[in-house]
Amino acid sequence: MFIEKITNVEQNEYAVGGTSLVGHIVADYNKLVEVFGEPTVKAEDEGGFDKVWTEWDLQFTVLDEDGDEDTVTATIYDWKEEGPYASRQDPKYRWHIGGNGYEAEECVEKFINEGY
Repeated sequence: MFIEKITNVEQNEYAVGGTSLVGHIVADYNKLVEVFGEPTVKAEDEGGFDKVWTEWDLQFTVLDEDGDEDTVTATIYDWKEEGPYASRQDPKYRWHIGGNGYEAEECVEKFINEGY
């Protein structure tokens, strides 16, 4: 799938089951909040987790070059940090991107860089 345009993005914590690592993005936490809103998961609010402190669970509605609409699921998350602020205080943090395919990474990058 070649992504021509992203027409919608929303947070959906129930749509991310079965995703796995597909790429990375270097970004400031505040930029991610500006673009995607507050994280879906802030583990310290839920008593802490074993591997992820901060996570966005996203669904993008995209149009391909033929004008067909599809949904791409993506997650942006930190991984195995000692606490919640390691990723949130580093302006050049290397975030993990999860999804069901490379389209997840492409959507995250396009949405941040091109401001769909």
